[in-house]
Amino acid sequence: MQRIAQLPGRFDRARFLRLIELVGPEVSPTLLAQLVADLDRCDRHLTEASRARDWARLRETSHDLVALGGSCGALALHDLAQELNSAAHDQDQAALAGLTAGIAVELTALRDLVRATPATGAVPW
Repeated sequence: MQRIAQLPGRFDRARFLRLIELVGPEVSPTLLAQLVADLDRCDRHLTEASRARDWARLRETSHDLVALGGSCGALALHDLAQELNSAAHDQDQAALAGLTAGIAVELTALRDLVRATPATGAVPW
């Protein structure tokens, strides 16, 4: 199990634990693995789309991040992703750099938290 350097900003622990509880102990390992895979994919897409100024892909990725952040209780990630979606719609290059940097920090924190979450038993964070 991985250690957590920092928790995601404005993190709703109860929401995350409720998600784990809803799927139950049989499915929680699959859910946790899928969350890491989805966060990795979003991180990759965000980096690639930001470099290429691919506004359509940034909008798509922002939608995924809004959903992931919201369902996992990563409220700062959720809000930043909503701002990214607006910036992508406006093709606002000035906002893009700051948003992607903040999202990268939140993605890393959430991914670390998910990796540190045991499929069953008490959470270490």
